[in-house]
Amino acid sequence: MTENIQTSALLLLLLCISSTTWAQKTISGTVIDAQTEETLPAANILIKDTYRGTITNGNGNFSISIPDSLLPATLVIRYIGYETQELTISQTSEARQNISLHPSVTEMQEIVVTDEDPGMRIMREVINRKQQWRKELKTYKAEAYTRQSLSNDTSIVSITESVSEVFWDKQRGHREVQKSKRQTANIEAASNFAGVSYLPNFYDDDIEIAEFELVGITHPEALKYYNFKLVDQTSIDNQTVYVIEVSPDRKLQPLFEGTAFVLAKEYALIEVDLVPNDVVKFPAPIKSFSTSYKQQFNNFGQDFWLPVDVRIGGDIKIKMVGLNFPMIKFNQLSRITNYQVNTPLPDSLYEKEERFSVDSTTVQSDSLIVRQVNTVPLSSEEEQAYTTLDSTATLEKAFKPSGFLAKLIDDGEENEGESNSRFLSFLNEIPGNMMPDGRYNRVDQAFIGLRYSIDATKWLNIRGRGGYNTGYQEWSYAGGLSMTWLQSSWGSATLGGGYHADTKTRYQSHIYAPYYTIIPNLLGHKGYFDYYRSEGFRFFSGWEFPKNISLEVGYNHQNHTSLATTTAYDILGNTQNFQANPGIPEGTLQSIDFTTGYNIDETYNFGVTSQKRIQLSIEHSSDALGSDYEFTRYTGFVSWSLPTFYKRRFLSNTLDFTIKGGTYSGDLPPQKWGIIDGTIGATAPYGVMKTIRNRPYQGQQYFSINAEHNFRTIPFELLGLQALTDRNIGFIIFGGMAQTWLQNDNFLSQSGYQPRQTSGTHWEIGASLNGILGLFRLDLATRLDQPTVLLNISVSRLF
Repeated sequence: MTENIQTSALLLLLLCISSTTWAQKTISGTVIDAQTEETLPAANILIKDTYRGTITNGNGNFSISIPDSLLPATLVIRYIGYETQELTISQTSEARQNISLHPSVTEMQEIVVTDEDPGMRIMREVINRKQQWRKELKTYKAEAYTRQSLSNDTSIVSITESVSEVFWDKQRGHREVQKSKRQTANIEAASNFAGVSYLPNFYDDDIEIAEFELVGITHPEALKYYNFKLVDQTSIDNQTVYVIEVSPDRKLQPLFEGTAFVLAKEYALIEVDLVPNDVVKFPAPIKSFSTSYKQQFNNFGQDFWLPVDVRIGGDIKIKMVGLNFPMIKFNQLSRITNYQVNTPLPDSLYEKEERFSVDSTTVQSDSLIVRQVNTVPLSSEEEQAYTTLDSTATLEKAFKPSGFLAKLIDDGEENEGESNSRFLSFLNEIPGNMMPDGRYNRVDQAFIGLRYSIDATKWLNIRGRGGYNTGYQEWSYAGGLSMTWLQSSWGSATLGGGYHADTKTRYQSHIYAPYYTIIPNLLGHKGYFDYYRSEGFRFFSGWEFPKNISLEVGYNHQNHTSLATTTAYDILGNTQNFQANPGIPEGTLQSIDFTTGYNIDETYNFGVTSQKRIQLSIEHSSDALGSDYEFTRYTGFVSWSLPTFYKRRFLSNTLDFTIKGGTYSGDLPPQKWGIIDGTIGATAPYGVMKTIRNRPYQGQQYFSINAEHNFRTIPFELLGLQALTDRNIGFIIFGGMAQTWLQNDNFLSQSGYQPRQTSGTHWEIGASLNGILGLFRLDLATRLDQPTVLLNISVSRLF
């Protein structure tokens, strides 16, 4: 009985496959020039009176399947500059059909001569016509075939193909569902994301290319950005085609250049051959980037001009000091057919934000062949790639870099493997993450220890750290855990707590972590921070909401004690760098705190990239809580970035600013004061006052603003300093103001300690050269409230 069922199922499957095969007529062939016999790439082959069709590949070869329901059918073969040919296909027609197209004789249309180039007038009309028919285009659905290939300097190294359904809604945008795919053996099927929905449609107003937003040549304002010049006339379907040269009219905007072909009768864009201008370039380590775009349009005898293909080619060169990667060449071909225009689209497509998805019920590797989908034929090189590439031909091998760093990395990996196998193999058995911990300062002297953390479960994290202070000869340690007890669509909730006994900095810096001062301290710096010892515990409850909004409430119980300076050692042997570590009012702190904000867990990156963060905090300590300190402290911090000019570029000009401040009520102890950061030595990362060195401004109340405008390479492009723009050297102007306030409290009068203050309002301005050697920026800063000029260095702002 079971065998009969299996046999019946197999016969039914074979019948389905056979039915699919017999239900269509597949025609293959080559399109050539009738006079020269040269092949014609990207020739259009359409099934007359339908939205179905295909294009020839780079060798002029094509394959098209015609459903039996459309037979007999007429194939329309079109190519700009050639006479259109029609070919009738019936059930008995030969499967192989080679087609010869004859060059057309173009009758030049008379052009009225005015002060304006005819190309400008033609494109103005193209834009007007587009706006008219685009108003009526609400949605469409189509079938797409896409092929992507990567090559190095010698050969093709990977191919991915897909068949998909594409959807477009004027209000909701693009969606694509991958239905079928195949790829070379060195690419995992799960890594095949070949698709067409994220490719440009050159009839759109704005075209996104690699994070650049370019003004399209049919944008309503295109005539303000481009020069259009009529350079020739040709024909198609016995109609005149204008050949328009496209060139940018704005030097600093990312735009296209190349050729557009306009059908005279319809004033419709029927083909483009464009490349981005030189403004479309990228910062290091990308040495060079080039790409080209070709696209054809057809109205299929209807009202709307829709893309029938996209052909992209280009290359990327990545190079940096010690690493030189092979040229990465990429090619993509997409063919779009079987349009359904102004048809209702399923709402389910737009329930998720993802533009691209995979239909897991239909997609399967190599199913393109099984389903006999209309694909564009492979070239001989692509066929060879499918034959020769196996799972060992990885992309890592194909694009392996050369250079001394590449050799060092290879040697390091080999040595690391040998070392691990001999000495450190036991570390592989330890779950979690373990790493060394250390610091050096005038109080701890040398601190050496370890940090450890582990996600014990999906909802429980356990952490700990410990080490020994050689200066005041005590152990420092801490441990804690956090538990995520609720997760839902609105966010998550966490409970946690921990205990610590450790050296703490007397004031918190938003810029420098204690490890940042290790080298300056060893080189004789008297010390940026002051220190005290804290022992106690903290419990907290936190909530994470959508859009990176968070809130945390905590309770603290800590014992604070003073620490003395234990060393003035530095490796240069300087004996004049002793600095006392001021004491603090010792006692027990018991407080509650509240913190909320946006991106508050984002780590400061020294200004390498722009950051957006807002944080507001309140801490309250009083006798009612059993505390020896009586105060309420309020602090705020904002770091933000705003695009300003040339927003269509990959990296627009930006205005970055940081605002921070704090105030209090009660009697604020010095271990709760705030600071305005300055430079440490000649290093001045973004966010510090660049004309004060080595010690910060301190205050019970404080306020500061830092701002800088990054013009990137624009000024040097305007001045024609190509040597600087080629090296991606940018120009930044910056400024800042700060003020701190201190009341004469008991601590100051009894200790005699004199913290650094602003003595009024600190004002400064300056300018920077950014991107020196791709890594550094050089700042020249001057104070406005007193004569000070300083030259500083810091890490480059990259993004």
